[in-house]
Amino acid sequence: MPYDPTLPANNSPIVSAELRNQLNGLKELIDGCVTNMQMLITINQLLNDNASANSNSVNLMNLTVSEPPTQGEVQSIADKLDELIQALRR
Repeated sequence: MPYDPTLPANNSPIVSAELRNQLNGLKELIDGCVTNMQMLITINQLLNDNASANSNSVNLMNLTVSEPPTQGEVQSIADKLDELIQALRR
């Protein structure tokens, strides 16, 4: 029996079957709810499944920049940034 918020009626005598049905109806509602732990597990799984692994193909630069930087060093940085942006768009 589903939960009925109108039961028990005001000033009515307690009927065990009616009270039991109300409690069972509430239990069904509670059992159907997602727990916080289930929600956290689902969120964690979605983040892991959809996190950007696209950038894994972009290698680190391991670049030491001189003072002042040369045009070639700055161009290498710009090229690597373009490579990263392209990888993240896939």
